[in-house]
Amino acid sequence: MNFQYIPPVPAEQIRQLPTRDVALLLLRHLANGTGYLQYVSTMNSARQAFHEEPDAAALVNGLSDAWCWLEAQALLTREPSQSEAFRRISRDGRDLAKDPQGITRFEARERLSGPLHPDLEGTVRTNFDLGTTRRRASPR
Repeated sequence: MNFQYIPPVPAEQIRQLPTRDVALLLLRHLANGTGYLQYVSTMNSARQAFHEEPDAAALVNGLSDAWCWLEAQALLTREPSQSEAFRRISRDGRDLAKDPQGITRFEARERLSGPLHPDLEGTVRTNFDLGTTRRRASPR
């Protein structure tokens, strides 16, 4: 019996897209699964899926970069009930995986992560966190 491994992200997309975009595709793939996530098993499955590709090592490295990007953004987090090897998708990661336009909100949150002018800090950050950022400032 032969097993066919299906990569979490197609080879052509790993070759062509920047790490962030590959990471978002990987996140959507992981969100469709069940159970705990493991880096090693994900990379081993990808290695099997890409074994006939001439650049298999580069593809697995690109997928590894994407996984690490997800962890760095706290979209993948440790699973507290398991050993260090297990991960889960964070609440922000689940929200992002569900909403294709969620990357816009995610990036806006990243831009607002630094200090704002004191006159703006309270209202802008509070309104953004509450989701009331749709109002536009009217020109005077």
